[in-house]
Amino acid sequence: QRKIDTVAMLRCLGATGWQVLGVYVAQAAVMGLAGAAAGAVLGVAIQFALPRMVSDLLPVDVSVTLEPRAILTGLGIGVWVALIFALRPLIALRRVSPLATLRRDMETIGAARRNDVLSWAITTALTLSVVALAYGRADSTREGFIFTAGIAGSLAVLGASAWLLTFLARKSTQMRWPYVMRQGIANLHRPANQTQSVVIALGFGAFLVSTLYLVQANLLTRFDATATASRGNVLFFDVQDDQRAGVDSLIRAGGHRVLESVPIVTMRMREIKGQPVPAYARAAGLSPQYWALNREYRSTYRDTIVPTEKILSGHWFGAPTRGDSVFEISLEREIAENIKVALGDTITWDVQGISVRTRVTSLREVNWGRFEPNFFVVFPSAALEHAPKQHVLVAAVTPDPGIALLQRQAVVRYPNVSSIDLSLIRGTILRIIARAASAVRFLALFSFAMGIPVLFSAVAATRRDRLRESVLLKTLGATRHQVGRILFSEYAALGLLGALSGMLLSLGGAWALMKWVFRINFSPALVPTFAIAATMTLMAILIGGLTSREVFRATAMASLRED
Repeated sequence: QRKIDTVAMLRCLGATGWQVLGVYVAQAAVMGLAGAAAGAVLGVAIQFALPRMVSDLLPVDVSVTLEPRAILTGLGIGVWVALIFALRPLIALRRVSPLATLRRDMETIGAARRNDVLSWAITTALTLSVVALAYGRADSTREGFIFTAGIAGSLAVLGASAWLLTFLARKSTQMRWPYVMRQGIANLHRPANQTQSVVIALGFGAFLVSTLYLVQANLLTRFDATATASRGNVLFFDVQDDQRAGVDSLIRAGGHRVLESVPIVTMRMREIKGQPVPAYARAAGLSPQYWALNREYRSTYRDTIVPTEKILSGHWFGAPTRGDSVFEISLEREIAENIKVALGDTITWDVQGISVRTRVTSLREVNWGRFEPNFFVVFPSAALEHAPKQHVLVAAVTPDPGIALLQRQAVVRYPNVSSIDLSLIRGTILRIIARAASAVRFLALFSFAMGIPVLFSAVAATRRDRLRESVLLKTLGATRHQVGRILFSEYAALGLLGALSGMLLSLGGAWALMKWVFRINFSPALVPTFAIAATMTLMAILIGGLTSREVFRATAMASLRED
């Protein structure tokens, strides 16, 4: 729009509409290439710097090399994005006559663009570009569809919010309001307003930053809750049947507590649904070497469920019955899916040379994140209580020097018994989680920083119209203070609605990620989310003021002469 005077001179000097279009398309391509090149340089720099920053987390040495394909892909996407976004507003210029350009009417140009078949084709290409990028980054067609639908849904919600703001601005203005407020709110529905562009840009930025924060907060909260619920900090395993009482006494003699004593019996699958494992694998379409069919299972027996488990389907076996020839068992849900076994199916186990026939009567969900013994298969006590076994003891031990002293005493008295200090593992995981949290915060801040120039562009796009209006207001006697209050009212409304829309979208997006990707309960962190929304609102007001500084500096006479 700001180059229409130049376009008018080119058309009057004989340039065709396609030539004018070619000039600005070439300009957009060069700008896109320059921006993409700068981004590629920044990406390569981060690629070389990142392994050094996270070297403590990596178990191997990493050698960094350039990937030409990735760099060329980035350059290509940058140029394509610049072209596809520039073509849509520029395409109308090829149909504007020199006279119409000199006497330009932006509504006429907009109408020409709306009725242009080529403009619709460009819009379709732009949409397909977003779809292609989503599918290119997804691991499956289903994920690509979800990504695309999420982007489309977010834009639809933000676009509807902008329309609602325009509607309310037109209908709710009251004459009893101060003039500067009425004028600022009226700016939201004036011709060539910026309501839609600013609400979408600001709302999408708030959506991204808030979603990243909510996901991070929920994952850290879940890990903290899991670590707190795991009371044991020392694990003794390989404890033989005749050593269990001695290890138990050793722990209690030191003033510590034994939280669990879990028997473990090793076994393998012999038959599934009445067929030997190799024959069943072929019938079920599985590889005979499939890990779930050929692994050695370390299972336990008990007659009750534990806090780390939840019955999803079927029924838990009750009190033991010694006369049974087919015992009931409970399988973990994912292992049942892997071996294609359902409720009521039979499995025969090879328990150290003895066949034990079982029937699946329940499927469980197991919280593997807890520092406690968990199992794929659980038997009733009557099935395995006389089988050869070992025990795992979980103890709550006073930290150093209590843990080290107890471990030394155990290995002196029972050399075959091994122990693990879970507090060391927990501390290591906490440090890893802290690094991961720092990475997520970096991504949030990076997204926030990248959103600032986008918002600047959205706000600055209508700077010319705002300058013209402010000049007219000054000519009619408005002061700088009044003009500033008008702009403040406009940008406060834009920022507030855009930030709140993004916040609501982030709550929905984070909930979906927690439920369908991480499969944990979602807990909204409302206070930080509102803080992010308030920050985005203030940023909109600040950017609006910065992009409108010419409005305050320009005098009415100078602006009128320039016009």
